[in-house]
Amino acid sequence: MIIYILIFRISYKWSRCIFLLFLLNICIPGALPLICRADDLEPNNESVVDFTEFSLEELKNVEIISVSKKLEKLSEVSAAVYVITQEDIRRSGATNIPDALRLAPGVQVARNGPTEWAVTIRCLNEEFSENLLVLIDGRSVYSPVFSGVHWDVQDTVLEDIERIEVIRGPGAAIWGANAVNGVINIITKSTKDTQDGQFLVLGGTEEESGSIRYGGNLGNDTYYRTYVKYFGRERFSKDNRGGNSDDNWRSVRGGFRIDREPETAMASNSLTLQGEAYANRYDTKIDRFSLTPPYYTRENDTSEAAGGHLLGRWQHTFSETSDTELQLYYDHTKKDYDISSAYIDTVDLDFRHKFNFSQHEIVWGLGYRFITDEFSIKNGHIQDFQIDMEPLKLDQHVYSAFVQDKVQLIPERLNLTIGSKFEYNDYMGFEVQPSIRLLWIPGKQHALWGAISRAVRTPSRIEQGLREIVGIAPSGSFIKESASDTSYSKSPAVFMFLGNDELSSETLMAYEVGYRLEPTNTLRLDMTAFYYNYDKLIMLDFDELYLETAPFPHYIIPYRYKNSMEGEAHGTEVAADWHPLRQWRMKASYSYLKTRLLHNDDLITDDFEGDIEEKSNPGSQFSLRSSLDITDQLELDAWLRYVDTLSEKNVDSYTTLDVRLAWKPMENLELSVVGQNLLDGQHQEFSPFEVERSVYFRLSWRF
Repeated sequence: MIIYILIFRISYKWSRCIFLLFLLNICIPGALPLICRADDLEPNNESVVDFTEFSLEELKNVEIISVSKKLEKLSEVSAAVYVITQEDIRRSGATNIPDALRLAPGVQVARNGPTEWAVTIRCLNEEFSENLLVLIDGRSVYSPVFSGVHWDVQDTVLEDIERIEVIRGPGAAIWGANAVNGVINIITKSTKDTQDGQFLVLGGTEEESGSIRYGGNLGNDTYYRTYVKYFGRERFSKDNRGGNSDDNWRSVRGGFRIDREPETAMASNSLTLQGEAYANRYDTKIDRFSLTPPYYTRENDTSEAAGGHLLGRWQHTFSETSDTELQLYYDHTKKDYDISSAYIDTVDLDFRHKFNFSQHEIVWGLGYRFITDEFSIKNGHIQDFQIDMEPLKLDQHVYSAFVQDKVQLIPERLNLTIGSKFEYNDYMGFEVQPSIRLLWIPGKQHALWGAISRAVRTPSRIEQGLREIVGIAPSGSFIKESASDTSYSKSPAVFMFLGNDELSSETLMAYEVGYRLEPTNTLRLDMTAFYYNYDKLIMLDFDELYLETAPFPHYIIPYRYKNSMEGEAHGTEVAADWHPLRQWRMKASYSYLKTRLLHNDDLITDDFEGDIEEKSNPGSQFSLRSSLDITDQLELDAWLRYVDTLSEKNVDSYTTLDVRLAWKPMENLELSVVGQNLLDGQHQEFSPFEVERSVYFRLSWRF
């Protein structure tokens, strides 16, 4: 620990020097010979570092699957897509999946506490990413209980991630409900590509982790890997009053994957079987309320999250233009939510078929999902004054089908894609989510596309059946004087969140246009503009005050979930990828967002006068990354980010700088040091918790 503190202080002093070096790399490319030999920069020199992993040509030809559930080239997709590669993750210094998502333009990532992140794309950022569908190897990790993603339980060995496909904009025509603002698909490497062992250890001022992974083969065409990972963090952040958060977080997980991959692409069958189990422990504090003095206490608490999944996938190839896939997975999750806990079991069956005829490429599929959940109060109580759920146990069935047709109106020049998802569930009934997309490729360096889409978000279990006390006033001072009965004016007033079983699905109509340009063979630009129209947005709205007499008289000041908001959002996103030198790569992005959300006129109450709300989204974001290979063994990376203010959260704008220096003394060993948030001692991102400056050391050994 003493060594960590000394290095931390040294890194703080030298961070300014590294920042100057970062600016030097950006503004004065001619100064690079100061740190690299001039002959190393000569293009024809055989000692030049092989930078093919970063070539723009390869990036353009990367095949992705998340847009249409079929492989297609990134340059031929009529959607705003960004691919975060394994090399991007490694050189960014990110230690978790949410931080890696900051690499993509238009993605808003904000730390919301020691174990929580608020992540969304383009608009409506909230704690649980409720309008964003997230998948890991095609398995949805979107929770139907909170309508969102618990990022603290979504983890793996980052080095085993092949790529993260980020779709900015609705993906509901393929993936269905809740793929409203975007889709994130985290795709891990095939076991054929991890046929070795890897040991990784990380330690620093804020966290520690370690993992070991080993891969081998079970025959000529069958491969496997297994892994175990540990993670720990203590008192990650401080609140805005300087007090410690007193949150400790420990996590351990392990998993396996087996792939049967035929030697030839036209072989008929391939199989995948993978599974994982995890356990998390959180030492934190929770709020407890009572109708008797002192009404409110803050207590130490230990929470847990545990679960696992098992997934199987079978792919059959009929010909070069026809194949099919069948996927089945089971997922179990048990997680504590403050003083309550819940388990969720999910069974998901998905079938997809792709075939071509004439100028048409058709993809269609069927799906079925069964979700069962059960809530209970900790310490064995079924009902509790503070929190309740109605009903405590619920089964849900979701049936779905989709079809999409990509038509070549002019071969290799003009493509039309039209399709829709059709879903039926027990509570919202039948939903149709269509999309139409047009792609025009006038030349190899240009591509123009446009899209119109409809998407829905279904209400969560919390929004439909919750009853939770969130505050107590010790007297009846909140009761209006005109109340017919004033005999209880001295009774406590209870602030309560209430569910609503009459909610409808939120809806979005999205309009997008995009332009891709390659003015030179070393520069690639990607520009997107969008307009969103939201309707029936769900929010907590004031409801009619009422009196309860048990266990003794108290007033309820209710806030009930209602479809009481509508609005619009528009914005632009620009991303650039530039290779000024073979050893040097720069990536930059800028996103602008403007939201205008207001209450529906017919639902305005005395307490809400239709005020416009901006929600929790930054108006502007900027990112600039520099990756430099100083020598064959030495790498220097710098990442500068700016995030605008969050007015609703009272969070000021902030600028961060991360710097990574890595050394490879031998081919299979890498040592690196990373400094994060070097420009400020601490800053807020989404809540009163402060994200602090940190430094960590990392060792990666392959054997």
